[in-house]
Amino acid sequence: MELVALSSQYANFYAPAFSIRVARDDIMRDRLIAVSQVEVDLQLGSPSRFAFTVTNCWSNKLHAFKTGRGDDILDFLKFGTEVEVFMGYGDAKSVPIAMAGMITEISTDFPESGSPELNIAGYDHGFPMTIGKNSRTWKDYRDSDAVREIASFNNLQSKIETTADVQKQIEQNQQGDWEFIKKLAEQNHFEVYIDERRVLHFARPNDDATAAVKLPYGQGLLSFKPEANLAGQVSKVEVYGWDPKRKERILGVARAGEESGRQGRSAGELLKTFVRDPDKEPTLRFRLPVFTQAEAEKRAKAALNETAKKFLTGDAEAIGLPDLRPDRNVSLDGLGESFSKTYYIQQATHKIDGNGYRTRFKVKETAL
Repeated sequence: MELVALSSQYANFYAPAFSIRVARDDIMRDRLIAVSQVEVDLQLGSPSRFAFTVTNCWSNKLHAFKTGRGDDILDFLKFGTEVEVFMGYGDAKSVPIAMAGMITEISTDFPESGSPELNIAGYDHGFPMTIGKNSRTWKDYRDSDAVREIASFNNLQSKIETTADVQKQIEQNQQGDWEFIKKLAEQNHFEVYIDERRVLHFARPNDDATAAVKLPYGQGLLSFKPEANLAGQVSKVEVYGWDPKRKERILGVARAGEESGRQGRSAGELLKTFVRDPDKEPTLRFRLPVFTQAEAEKRAKAALNETAKKFLTGDAEAIGLPDLRPDRNVSLDGLGESFSKTYYIQQATHKIDGNGYRTRFKVKETAL
């Protein structure tokens, strides 16, 4: 979407507003709790995090943190309390939801002078999956079916893309649920995250979709620091396995040019201009427990994509835009021929404080 259209949608980007809600109560307006700043950090591959600062809440007389109504704040904002954070412009009652999660961190500071503040933070509903370790075994299952079962076990809705191959055995061996799901995602070249509606996503990256936002440098885009680096890149990936029925070796191969989300020349294709002998191309080789040709090729392509996505990375800062979220694309313009292109967002941090509303985000791409 063009910045002009977004400006119209978000009241010309005036009057940043946020709302923090617990059990549908706005803690500032319904509970009279003063909040000076709020931040949400949305990520792929790990639980997203929120944090906010409560001010003017310490009672010197009672030696306790109190709401404007006289209630004990720490009886209300306690560990495990479910929180929804809304951020945008205009009326705080109508700004879009940024994330939902639970309180996992409470900290403060009792200074020599001044009044103590409360720092409240937490993670999305993927947090319970990072605690503890489990052991499970699935026979004749798809990876996606195992993920669906784990999501249901953790009381999460799910939006899961079906993986192609039925595995003879999938084993979770003393691993946390989140760690295990992330491992399955990497093997399939999938992304995993939990959205603002408590839905676990397990699917291929949405890196070929139309850009959610178009940001020109010097207007909506305040700064951008890209880096294209050939170090660690390869032109080919080979995965070796063994077919126990045929008693023969399996070889899965993925080559430069097969990467997803490409817009330009990939690192692997650039490397081919340096090394013209096909037998001497930079190659990444793995010996993995794969037992079919299809599985070997899938793992090779996943490894190629994982490596290629480290070629072109960047850190950016823009005016506050709720539309900038992981697993979406952003079009950056006015950066010269090489760097003006569409990028895939892997992390977005939204913050509203006394300086207004800003969004910092990280991008990754396979080609330049």
